[in-house]
Amino acid sequence: MKFYINKVDWEKFLEQISKTYRIYAPQEVYDELSYQLLSPENVNNTTYGTYRAVQPLKIFFSLPQEKVTAVTSQPEKTIVLGVKNCDLKALQVLDKIFLEGDFVDPFYRERRENTLIISSDCYQPKDTCFCTLLDNNPFPEEGFDLNVSPIDNGFLLEVGSPKGESFIASIREDLKEATSDLMEKRERKRKEAKKRVVEVNREFKTKRPFSVIVKDEYASPVWEEVTKTCVECGACTNICPSCYCFLLVDTKDEGKFPKVKFWDSCQHTGFARVAADVNPRAKLYERLRNRYLCKYEYRPENFGIVACTGCGRCVEACQGKIDKREVIKKLSEKEEK
Repeated sequence: MKFYINKVDWEKFLEQISKTYRIYAPQEVYDELSYQLLSPENVNNTTYGTYRAVQPLKIFFSLPQEKVTAVTSQPEKTIVLGVKNCDLKALQVLDKIFLEGDFVDPFYRERRENTLIISSDCYQPKDTCFCTLLDNNPFPEEGFDLNVSPIDNGFLLEVGSPKGESFIASIREDLKEATSDLMEKRERKRKEAKKRVVEVNREFKTKRPFSVIVKDEYASPVWEEVTKTCVECGACTNICPSCYCFLLVDTKDEGKFPKVKFWDSCQHTGFARVAADVNPRAKLYERLRNRYLCKYEYRPENFGIVACTGCGRCVEACQGKIDKREVIKKLSEKEEK
């Protein structure tokens, strides 16, 4: 179902529900978009149709640090607004890991069930975005409860789940049925955005899929070459929307010993270390290579889903200026000249 609502009515609605929901929306902070807690005072500062926020969506579901002794309270009803398709794709990866299989993460599940996802189109992708190289689009098609497409001084709303349909029930009188003209305008804007991403990444296009390249070039000297500038900071994994590795630690707190879960990084020296101080990936280039294999080969092989969505955050965050697209291109050049 698709509807149209003008900007004033939409912002009034958000202002009203911000009194009962915790709403996080992308707003400009120091020239970047950052998720901010919405209030009646800042509701009209929200940015919808540009690029994704600095923070990955996972921060709302898998916390950087949390006690995991017991689920003690019900999470607050939360709305995350302005989510881009790269984060929706990453959320599919996290759902497979934390919600499917023999073991379910109760903390992740509780937050997921109590959060409404309102996505939005990405009309102004950044130069670091490369979703199209992975056959993704800069606009949502699934995985959202409600999608918001800025158009004609208002928004085209697309319902994506029963939760989203229930959410807009209170403003049905303010909604108009989306006309074919509005749908065509949205389609044109989406095509322009996709064309922009394709053009930005034209030089990084490869003949072989990324999964084949990283597997075939396992022994390539490129791996060691590109790690010369790596400072092993772990920024690439922390900022990645689909990285989920964690470490469990017993801590001491006023005579008690709660178990705490921390984000961990496969780029750190001790990540793979086992008994007797044996480390199968002691060298930095081995850890960097493993990360690429994890994203493009191991996850598809074991879970049927690529664990990279082309958001480009790792490119921006890397202190060593390592661009994942350049690495893949260098690996592919030997066979594709």
